[in-house]
Amino acid sequence: MKSHGGSHNGQVRLIKSAKSDIGNKRNRRAILVVRRIMDDKGFHAKTEVDIKSRHIARVMQEINNDVEDISLKSNPPVVSLEIFYHNCAALQERLDEARNCNATDSDLVEDLEETVKFSQEEHATNIANLVPLLNAGEITWDLMWAIFPPNILVYRYHRLIEEDQVLKVRAIRQVKRFDKQKYWQLDCRIVADDGAKFGLAYEPFLMKIDEFNGARKIMDLRIFPLKYHARAEEVRANALSRGRRFAELHEPRVMQTSGPAMFEKRTTLWEPCPIKFASFGRMMIDPAAFRSTNPNIAFMPEVHRGLSREQLKEEELIVCTPVVFGFCFGNKKWGGFAMSRLLDVKWNDQAFHDLVLDKPTKMLVHSLVKQHSSQADDFDDIVSGKGKGIISLFSGPPGSGKTLTAEAVAEITKRPLYSVSAGDLGIEPKDVDRTLGEILELSHKWNAVLLLDEADVFLQQRESRDIQRNALVSIFLRQLEYFQGILILTTNRIAQCDAAFESRVHISIDYPDLDESARRQIWSTFLRRLKDMHQGSVADIGEADISRLATLEINGRKIKNIFSSARIIAKEMKQVLSMSHIDLVLNANNIGVKRKGPELGEIQTNGA
Repeated sequence: MKSHGGSHNGQVRLIKSAKSDIGNKRNRRAILVVRRIMDDKGFHAKTEVDIKSRHIARVMQEINNDVEDISLKSNPPVVSLEIFYHNCAALQERLDEARNCNATDSDLVEDLEETVKFSQEEHATNIANLVPLLNAGEITWDLMWAIFPPNILVYRYHRLIEEDQVLKVRAIRQVKRFDKQKYWQLDCRIVADDGAKFGLAYEPFLMKIDEFNGARKIMDLRIFPLKYHARAEEVRANALSRGRRFAELHEPRVMQTSGPAMFEKRTTLWEPCPIKFASFGRMMIDPAAFRSTNPNIAFMPEVHRGLSREQLKEEELIVCTPVVFGFCFGNKKWGGFAMSRLLDVKWNDQAFHDLVLDKPTKMLVHSLVKQHSSQADDFDDIVSGKGKGIISLFSGPPGSGKTLTAEAVAEITKRPLYSVSAGDLGIEPKDVDRTLGEILELSHKWNAVLLLDEADVFLQQRESRDIQRNALVSIFLRQLEYFQGILILTTNRIAQCDAAFESRVHISIDYPDLDESARRQIWSTFLRRLKDMHQGSVADIGEADISRLATLEINGRKIKNIFSSARIIAKEMKQVLSMSHIDLVLNANNIGVKRKGPELGEIQTNGA
């Protein structure tokens, strides 16, 4: 090994680690030591540079102050050869400043001159190859590292939630698989909420670029620098706006969602495999509950450095994740949901007024749930914490309005409706105990109205010969003892309610079969909602038509389905909704007297 002045093509000794020195001309002081690392077969594996000059170490530290993977505090500092390519312009700028300084430091200037010269000559071939490629918006696989300097903002399309995402690169490295195929792996950072902390996190998905031949358009890569995107400013602006919104979601919050979401399943080898599913309806944003319920999920980011939500810099807002974690009430699934698909909830106070219930019953339900929601009444059981919930039992035939009442209660109390069936709880007592406990806990935390549908198995009188059902009833009663939320149970018919449960019910409503008057009210309500929604004449159905429809002995759910189907037909035919469309659906379902519907040939198929 030999120290010398301006030349960095010094003596190279091909041993385990080969070195050449870049020295100071004036005092023969070493500035950089270049080490060519060879593998056990004698092939070049990588190049490292020891920074001997304290001036260059300080300058490089200043330039790379916020770069995670570069440590310039060791003795001597060791960096990769690639960092001199990324720092070349900054080093030249520091050199110009040093030359123009009144109190010129000759050692600093000379060390910078040698370092800039080394950077340019060492990467001369790379620069010559890169210039025409980048001018054409292209890159080759072997030069991929050059377009991904540390901390650069990169773009990728998140296919699972169908949304643009901006990330920050920490490092890029080449990986060889067991089958000898190679790929570039990018370690990226985002800002996320992992349920325990908010701040800078590791991007959980593997960001990689597989090996390819020739040159490829940079925008065709799975992930590429944001500055090469055709809509870079638009993507950046959208990411910034989304980041500001994301930073505000610091507590569990109910939202409206519709669109793709993601979860995870395990392969036969028990490896995590992300999957897409369709979300709809109300959802609860709650990363903490998501993590505690799904502790082994691989795609949830892990925060490694906390940040203040109120003091995020613009670049930190831009790299906020487009995914929020929580629970979808519409399909009862946990998952990651797209930020852009989330809307504020518009509560429907009219829903309660539209219920087909007698006025005294409606007033009783309204008073109890509103009073419970206000928390104004501090009346408690003799034992503190007991008896603070509202338990309602709705019984009656299908389609009589039980579920609709539960939905209306959720709307007037401005709470999400968490609907589960007895089948969701399991059949084994230990499973029911665990699952019911988790659901009651989440319902209370989320301030949700809990609807337990088809609850007959928990309500019927216990009998000495049915030990398992008795255990289920006992578990149910024990779990309800300290529940402080609103619980609504529905059953089609129950022969005899267990006395212990009956004493815990605050409201018990028996829904009879709908009579003609009730059916008239339901038809009229659907028609009024349609007109209100479109603010115009979208239906040609009169009072005489409603009177005829009210004579049909069908339940409320059937009325809803018929009305919805008729609307779809009218819309497809580009016509105002009329009795002919409803008659078409009635005929198809063999309901009532056969009447002539619209001509099917008029339906616009749009080539389908």
